[in-house]
Amino acid sequence: MAHKPTNPYYHPEERQHSYSPRPASPYSERGNTNAAARQRAALARRKKAARAKRRRRWLTALVAVLLGCGVVCFAVYNLLNNLVTGGAAALPDNIGTEDALKGDVVNILCAGIDFEEGREYPNGMGFTDVILYVTFDMKANKISMLQIPRDTYAGDAVNTGGTGKINAVALRGETDPPIAALATLINEQFKLPVDYYMTIDMDAFKAVINAIGGIEVTIPKDIVDDSGNILPAGTHKIDGDTAEFMVRQRHNYGNADIGRLEMQRYMYSALLKTFKSFPLSDIIKVMPAYIQYVKTDINLAKMCSLAGKVLKVESEDILMFTMPGEACTVNGQSVYTAHLEATAEILNEHFRPYSDPVSASELGLIELQNTVSSVNDGTGQSMESIDNGTAQWGQGNIQSEPAQSSSSAPAA
Repeated sequence: MAHKPTNPYYHPEERQHSYSPRPASPYSERGNTNAAARQRAALARRKKAARAKRRRRWLTALVAVLLGCGVVCFAVYNLLNNLVTGGAAALPDNIGTEDALKGDVVNILCAGIDFEEGREYPNGMGFTDVILYVTFDMKANKISMLQIPRDTYAGDAVNTGGTGKINAVALRGETDPPIAALATLINEQFKLPVDYYMTIDMDAFKAVINAIGGIEVTIPKDIVDDSGNILPAGTHKIDGDTAEFMVRQRHNYGNADIGRLEMQRYMYSALLKTFKSFPLSDIIKVMPAYIQYVKTDINLAKMCSLAGKVLKVESEDILMFTMPGEACTVNGQSVYTAHLEATAEILNEHFRPYSDPVSASELGLIELQNTVSSVNDGTGQSMESIDNGTAQWGQGNIQSEPAQSSSSAPAA
């Protein structure tokens, strides 16, 4: 019997060992389940990554748009601000409101500029024939306005071209801006701070009123010019030319320029009432005229802030005064000289709400004479009295008198 060869690779003992099971076939039921789960997980990860990518793109686009809008808004603001201020230089810091009172009160010098036809104005400044000093007591929500007559005697030491009148100070001023010369003089002579200025070409007066379609104004007394043209007493809707006639004419008043200043109060009242009711469309219409003719160092943001606060002031808390004094002649010139005691009283009571009083002797104003009683001494008119027709022509009227018709003409 033949012997079977031994298989060298055969080891019977190994038959007792255990072996790891084979991996499941991907084609088996269990393999299909695991693969589907992995596919779903991978798909979810891809979707999440896509959403994150879209979100980053959206955020990037949003940031770009916001930055673009910010740049545009900044550019538009600067453009409007430069148009409003005209790149105007600011007034000297040393004549402004003291730091402790900033935020409580702001003081603004407003001037209407008159350019005589045929005359050269090398520094771009004409005569300041309307001078209005405004104190806005923001803490008490009150406004006081001081009308300074254009012929007020400024003194021989001031460069006025020989007239001695305050309306030529800015014209002759060698400052930047020229109106700073007038602001400095008011600070020195009236002892009043000046924070900002606003000048307006008298031609703008007509342009602004025409741009809004005219304004309704009450005229307490007939206005007659040298040619016999008459604007009768009463309530009228007037255009720019008529408004200019109203605020310029002075020859038919017994007290000449002082009568004109009093008539101008009725214009201020009408303008304020009109602007208080302004819709945005009218503001847009006025802006071109405003930008073209008005110069100021009040930036756009400050202007909007102040305008909003002014509109909230009640008419009974807006008071108007004319500097007390009288007409006289000096160096061959007809001028207006201050009454120091009466002026000091008005300034201390209404234009220094949180400052120490300044005596008449401390004022820098020049009193050439004091021979007549001024109807403006210590008195004034509230805008409410003008609005409701109780203001009396020719005298101050802060305390209301019995009501009259707004279209009536009080006796002179």
